[in-house]
Amino acid sequence: MTNRLLLAGSFLCAGLIAGICTASAEQVVLKFWDNQQTESGLSKFQQEAVKRFEAENPDIKVEVTTIPYPEYQQRLLTAVQAGNGPDVSTVDQIWNAAFAEAGAIAKLDDAGFKADAFFPGAWESVNYKGNVWGVPFNVDVWFFAFVNKVLFQAAGVDPASITTWEGLKAAAPKLTDASKGHYAIGLTGSKSEYPVVMTDSFIYSNGGTVLDTNGKCALTSPEAVQALEFYKEMTQYTPAGILNAANEQMRELFLNGTLAVELWPALEQPTLEASKIDWDLLAGFAPQGKKAVGTFGGWNLVVYESSKHKDAALKFIRFMTREDVNGAVVDLIPANVKAADKFVRESRRNPDTVLEHLNNAKPRPLSPNYLRVSEIQQDMVQKILTGTAVPDAAAAACQAIDGL
Repeated sequence: MTNRLLLAGSFLCAGLIAGICTASAEQVVLKFWDNQQTESGLSKFQQEAVKRFEAENPDIKVEVTTIPYPEYQQRLLTAVQAGNGPDVSTVDQIWNAAFAEAGAIAKLDDAGFKADAFFPGAWESVNYKGNVWGVPFNVDVWFFAFVNKVLFQAAGVDPASITTWEGLKAAAPKLTDASKGHYAIGLTGSKSEYPVVMTDSFIYSNGGTVLDTNGKCALTSPEAVQALEFYKEMTQYTPAGILNAANEQMRELFLNGTLAVELWPALEQPTLEASKIDWDLLAGFAPQGKKAVGTFGGWNLVVYESSKHKDAALKFIRFMTREDVNGAVVDLIPANVKAADKFVRESRRNPDTVLEHLNNAKPRPLSPNYLRVSEIQQDMVQKILTGTAVPDAAAAACQAIDGL
């Protein structure tokens, strides 16, 4: 629609005296790229937000381009390298460091954005090598533990007991009956990002990390090895074929009532509300005495170094992350903490649990080589689940990561 309006405006000006068109000629056209939310591009909420921004800022016209996720990163990189990239765009949290390292995006240290306006882990995701390289836009946590209350009741297990590793270990055999097709938990070892965010969460919850403060692999630390051992132990209570099973398959098992615990971000809640499952929501799992820490996912807004309209781009970002706007334009959860509080309390079950988990969550490693780090972690999980000893698989992963 934006393109049609601009085209119509140009034909109108062609037929009028030049003086009448001076205002529109001075109007900034801001190029905004985003991940495609629907078949038509932006969600209806984002479309309304763009209209609202333009109404508040009549000197700026937002030209929107939406791209499907599988193509998005490469399209961005290609456009920036060719000199015809956007002024501002969303980027997946896991891309931020690579774009910063490449010099593609602008530092926003002096742009006035405050850390305490956003969830700590989300703010951490835009910080790289001492500089701020974007602004958190939306977030979610991989994972929350969704529980089927009927299966727990039948097994005589209190759902609250599985928030500790010890409680989950005790409950899993009771929740598993392969003869009935019932399984305790939906872990996966597939070649995808799902086992990465799951094992990261287990590692974070045990006080470990994937990369240390110097960017070196920390998967061989006692905390990480112990977490990976526990993950491996729990896979005996999962459906068969997890080396090839996508997390969406676990979701379907939960929805058909045969999986006791599904691991999924909070975005799952509307689907479950529409289902017939009697469910509840917990944070993740942690060893006794420790706190469950989830793995952050979500999107940041960045300004491109090549942009000739950086001031307009910053104005757009301030608008999109504003408390009264952020909750109306996201498909996940607002990254603005005040907007998120209102959003979660109005649209999510167990809002205090959701908000606490959001405040505790950590981003995935802030590495310009993140996609390769992820592939190495996926290979490590597959090795662990096919018989390689955890310390050996972790050592091989660290050798590969540190060699990047």
